[in-house]
Parts: sequence; structure tokens; C-alpha cells
Amino acid sequence: MRTISALILLAVTGWLVTAPLSTVAAHKQTEQLPWGQVSDGIQLSLTAPDRDGLRLQLAFRNAGDRDVTLDLGSMLANGKVQLPNYIVLDFTDARGKQRLFKFADKKHSFVAGRLDDYIVPLRSGSVYTLTLSLDQFWCQETREFEIPLQAGENHLTAHFEGSGAKNVSPDLPAIKLMNFWLGKVESNTLVIARSE
Repeated sequence: MRTISALILLAVTGWLVTAPLSTVAAHKQTEQLPWGQVSDGIQLSLTAPDRDGLRLQLAFRNAGDRDVTLDLGSMLANGKVQLPNYIVLDFTDARGKQRLFKFADKKHSFVAGRLDDYIVPLRSGSVYTLTLSLDQFWCQETREFEIPLQAGENHLTAHFEGSGAKNVSPDLPAIKLMNFWLGKVESNTLVIARSE
């Protein structure tokens, strides 16, 4: 019995010792991200965790002193599919051609059923990160259904414009009264270099 009590005590003590270290490590990792300018308390960071640049990570940070709620887009099937439709990438290819790409997941291009807002509460000091891929964006102007990286330096900047709830369901009418962040913000500019 003493052995079990000692093991439980060690496990609890170990957790208490390591939890703050993990929090400190996460904080340092967040601070090391390249952030865009603060806009009404919100910042964006755009990075490419893989060398090929096909996968992106977009982080939202609440650098302000008040809690806010973000509406990132829409959700299908009661939240089983989350589509950050309000994310836009400003893309300048290696030849200097610039165009806007909007999030548009091709797997869910047709909606037949319930549509809800993609709501993310973001407490002061908190970070929310999305993993995205280049084939989840399209350019309406050029009809490109993927961001085409070219040989040389390609530049990407993420943009987000906050809004209130747009898909208010009859069973959730009070959702429109939430404390939505309504500003505009852009990320750092991410450079993805491709060899010939």
C-alpha cells in the first residue's frame, strides 16, 4: 500500500514539476514565431513547418488585454467539418505576379444541410493554430485551384477580417450577441524558396 501511495505521490509531484516547464516551453515557442503587426489586440503568424512548403500553419494570438471571439468561417455537420473560409492569402510568385487566394476546401464545395459559424473563443494571451495546405486555396480571378509555388522566392501573407455570426440557426439565436472581434489583421510575410 505504501508503494502505491509513494508512486501516486511521485506521479503527482512529477506532474506538478513538469507542467510549468511545458507551459514555459510553449510560451517560448510562441514568442519565437514571426508575428505580423498587432491589430486591435490580434496578431497572425504564418509559417511553413515542412521544407517543401506545401503545408502551412496560421496562428492567431490574442495579444490584447480582453477576451474576444473569432468567426473564422463555417462548420458543417454540427462541427464535424470546420472550414476557415474567411482566411485569404496574398500570394506573389517568384516572377512577381500577385493575386489573392481564398480558402476553399474542394472536398466540401457543396453544402446540403446545416451550416454554422466556425467560432473560436480566444482568451487574452492565448494562441489558436490552424494547419492548412496550398491545395485548400483558390484564386477566383485566375481560376487556379491551388497556390502554384515556382522556382525562386514565393511570398505569402495571410489576411483575416473579423465579423459577427453570419449563419445564425433558429436553435442558437443568441450566438449573434457574442463578443466578436471585428477588425482586420495580416500576418508576417512568409517566403518559400524553391530550387530549379
